[in-house]
Amino acid sequence: MLGKVTIVVVICATIIGVSAWCTRHEPSPFWQGENPVERIIEMEAKEAILHYQENLFWSENQFSEIMENQDGFRSAQIDQFESIYGKQAINARVKFDETKKLTILMCDIHGARMDSTFDFHWFLNPFGLDFIDNHFQKFENKLSWEGTIDGVATTVVLRFPFTVNHCHAHVWPV
Repeated sequence: MLGKVTIVVVICATIIGVSAWCTRHEPSPFWQGENPVERIIEMEAKEAILHYQENLFWSENQFSEIMENQDGFRSAQIDQFESIYGKQAINARVKFDETKKLTILMCDIHGARMDSTFDFHWFLNPFGLDFIDNHFQKFENKLSWEGTIDGVATTVVLRFPFTVNHCHAHVWPV
């Protein structure tokens, strides 16, 4: 009886091992610690939807690697967006500008508007940002910020179809 149990255990361990080896995931097209040279994030509110665009500028070597695996990079960018922000990237697409060594992630974000107020906790919290404490500049119909996130020079611009007022993480019409 002990021999049969040993054989079953060996067979199960072999199946689990082969299954794990066959289903391993390819590494992300850009690796931990590899950051773009510059990041520009722009959002424009239209009705209840936020149109999101993230421009990432890369070094020559980084961009060459990205271009070798464009489909993998597209998928990783969208996955990373959804993982960081906890929001679904609706109509997501990624474009490549070879002249500027630039990748552009564009998508729509639903569910950020509550009545007439837009909630930006989902965007600000992952970066430790705050409209007031991080000194976002307030203009008539936009908020903007420049600084460094994860060692990357970052610009954030949020545009609205109305004159804005705001608190730490919310924007509403005056």
